[in-house]
Amino acid sequence: MNSKIRAHIALLAANIIYGVNFIAVQQIIPTHMSWQSLALLRGFGALALLLAAALFIKHESIDKKDWWRLIIAGLLGVTINQSLLVWGLELTSSVNAAIIMTSNPLFVMIFSALLLKFPITPIKALGVLVGASGALLLILTSHNTFSFTHSLGDIIIVSNAILYALYLVWIKPLMTKYSSFTVMKFTFLFGAFPVLLYGLKPTLEVSFSEIPLYVYGAILFVVVGATFLTYFFKIIGLQHVNPTTVSIYIYIQPIIASIIAIYMGNDSFSIYKILAMILVFAGVYIVTISNKEKLKN
Repeated sequence: MNSKIRAHIALLAANIIYGVNFIAVQQIIPTHMSWQSLALLRGFGALALLLAAALFIKHESIDKKDWWRLIIAGLLGVTINQSLLVWGLELTSSVNAAIIMTSNPLFVMIFSALLLKFPITPIKALGVLVGASGALLLILTSHNTFSFTHSLGDIIIVSNAILYALYLVWIKPLMTKYSSFTVMKFTFLFGAFPVLLYGLKPTLEVSFSEIPLYVYGAILFVVVGATFLTYFFKIIGLQHVNPTTVSIYIYIQPIIASIIAIYMGNDSFSIYKILAMILVFAGVYIVTISNKEKLKN
């Protein structure tokens, strides 16, 4: 199979898994465990798999000056990201969360300008405003009556999209210096343990013997599929296509999440959600086409 075709298949699979993940998480929390417990299981489960894979993958030594950057990357990419996502999904709908997360490339553009000195053109600024208006519309109109709980969940997901964007920009210098596997292994190593501070007690209180088998399947999917496998799929993709092409695949996530949620009767589409999705997609698209570099894929 052609390497580029394989890369696109891997990226498609990764984002389908991410889309299903929004639904899987809500099968687990808050009925069977808290978001703190799921964040702990997800972090340490993926860490265990990465350490096992490290037995077969060449290890790289880390320069002393890079350890602090890896520690911050772990806090941003694992401790904060893993926790905010499941916390937000405990409070809001999977469709809302999936739509909001598509704004992530917009925030990546902002942090790239601030930290990596990438220029923000007027067209890029327009894209940010359009995308942000979609997320704001979703938060303000996603419910028939004002619900502080659901609105708080939407705000938490927005915060996650922002901080995950900061993480992606923060690790860029490390990704050019070390292999993706090395960066991710230490990111999870430093990021999983802080979750113990607020996740250990709730996890010890979980009645695992009373959890239905299908929920264990959902937990396995979240840990192995949405946390571990998607990482490897992205590695395959990034080896053969450019980052702009990779980012476009995020559009698939809300579509998958919406189809499953509506089929299960857990959510429904409204004109406001459709308009919000269009605005977010349009914002990301405007930012994408504003890139002056010629696309190779």
